[in-house]
Amino acid sequence: MSETETSEIHSNTKSEETSNIPQTGDLQSIQAAYRLNGKNYLKWSQFVQTFLKGKGKISHLLGTRPKKGDPKFAAWDEEDSMVMSWLWNSMLPEISDTCMFLPTAQDIWTTIRQTYSKAGDAALIYEIKTKISATKQGNLSVTQYANLLQNLWQELDQYWCVQMLCSEDAATLKNFIEKDRVYDFLAGLNVEFDQVRVQILGKERLSSLNETISLI
Repeated sequence: MSETETSEIHSNTKSEETSNIPQTGDLQSIQAAYRLNGKNYLKWSQFVQTFLKGKGKISHLLGTRPKKGDPKFAAWDEEDSMVMSWLWNSMLPEISDTCMFLPTAQDIWTTIRQTYSKAGDAALIYEIKTKISATKQGNLSVTQYANLLQNLWQELDQYWCVQMLCSEDAATLKNFIEKDRVYDFLAGLNVEFDQVRVQILGKERLSSLNETISLI
């Protein structure tokens, strides 16, 4: 084997090893975005899952681990330790302290989910609903105002889960929620849109939310 071939092999091996090492930017990004504070579990969990999917490590939260003695265990254990450190760094210290001695990333994930996923749901739903009712266009453009409401509605949907017995009931509920959001959107528009608002409400069939926004 020539020196050039040997050099290429060593270079490729080093590149593969380096790709598995967590970079400083990775740790900073997972710390900075949605750090778990006990009240923002849904946003935090969504961010963490997306982050780990992008790193190809989501199986450490949701998958099965190889048994000790399995040839793959050592590599898996190294990766799991890395994911554990990412999880700890994405929490406030007082929260990470409570799961510092759990053995795997999946144990940390499960414990945090059981502790915080349903914490204060009723209070959070009330808070979001209050924000929606108080949201008005004011100095915002129509697009900015619509986006603000859309963000609040999406957040509400994460907490407000209703189990329906059949698809017809589910469709009826979806239609009801859609109409309610059209009313919320129209109610918060500035007075210069009064005429358009009357025209939309005067239709035989109420437009969908997206159609209503596009008409303003």
